[in-house]
Amino acid sequence: MHVQYVALCDQVIVGGDGRPTIVGVISDLQLAAVPVTLPRLAFAARIHFTADEVGRNMRVEVAITDPSGAELGRPGGDLALPPAPPGLETVSVDLPLQFDFFEIAAFGRYTFLLHIDGKPAAAAQLSVRQAQTPLDVH
Repeated sequence: MHVQYVALCDQVIVGGDGRPTIVGVISDLQLAAVPVTLPRLAFAARIHFTADEVGRNMRVEVAITDPSGAELGRPGGDLALPPAPPGLETVSVDLPLQFDFFEIAAFGRYTFLLHIDGKPAAAAQLSVRQAQTPLDVH
């Protein structure tokens, strides 16, 4: 297994041809104050599985933690991997997860850790900083 990428973004759209479009990649937010609710946040990943790993189910989860390390959630499910087509060495799987109304309650680093069959595989982080106010010059 090889994780090609993980990213946080505004939206992931998987086309009819199976190709994902990742819109608005984000890793850093500057906010005047918290809490703030993001209307939408998405987690996108592409994983390559070798021919000996396909044809079975794997458990996929994303553990989301806040700046204090507290787990906010662990969305996931079972991923049914199809057999590899003849002549191909790997099967690629795209994982788009949409989070509507994602709550940013504190400044700091939010971590989105991808687990595959219970083992950490890759992560994306969102750093939330307080915006600097402009100097009031008289």
